Amino acid sequence: MRVIDLTLPLYDFMPVGNVWAWDVPFQSQPITNWEKNGYELTMLTMHSEAGTRLMIQAMTHKDAPRVEALPLEPFVMRPTVVIDAPCGQGGELRPDDIDRAFAEADFRDGDAVLVRTGWGDNERWVELGDAYARHTPYFTKAAAERLVEHLKAKSSDLVGSDVAYWGRGEQYQGPEWADKPAWERAPFPSIQARRYLAQYTREKALEDWQSPAVLTGAGINFLGAMCNLGGLTRQRVELIVLPMKIQGARGATCRVVAVES
Repeated sequence: MRVIDLTLPLYDFMPVGNVWAWDVPFQSQPITNWEKNGYELTMLTMHSEAGTRLMIQAMTHKDAPRVEALPLEPFVMRPTVVIDAPCGQGGELRPDDIDRAFAEADFRDGDAVLVRTGWGDNERWVELGDAYARHTPYFTKAAAERLVEHLKAKSSDLVGSDVAYWGRGEQYQGPEWADKPAWERAPFPSIQARRYLAQYTREKALEDWQSPAVLTGAGINFLGAMCNLGGLTRQRVELIVLPMKIQGARGATCRVVAVES
């Protein structure tokens, strides 16, 4: 048995969770230290979906079950097929890319699916910094719709990918916020972020983030900002996804591992 960690590490000002107006950059601060106290405690600051995260129907459906109410069975040792859709910096995944990726896949009824683009390999997030999140390859709305067709045909409700974000906020939040230098993006809960989000309506958000809305609207749970998918050597694995049990959250940071038997 071989276990592969597919989870992006959390570290101070990591890019995933550091570019959009609703982001709260991950930060750590010592509370006690080994030399003086004999043990170390750390204060952590982050938002509920920092780094590798599970996003669920509750993101866009008010009355859908939230994280703490999710059953664990669909997320533990889930049979999973790995499909390849190579895509580089700034690229768009389109329906033809999805069809090609599934064409040679051993996709079985009830499988979860991992879409491997290559973006999450080789610790690229360290090299690129915020550009890793801002210029990630992403799924167009049409690609998300085609993906849902494939998933529904096999009664699948879980998909993950190594893209940093499934959408990319190109219409509004990108040019108005995320494209600015880091020192001009005062993170939430700053007055600037609060004022920006006050005018960032549901309509604007849905236009910016079309592919995530397609997935949640179809009842598909999805994982973003996975890494090390290039370390998988088999097309079929078993997936373990353990979201943080945050009361009332509509999505959560999670630990994701694959098991190659």
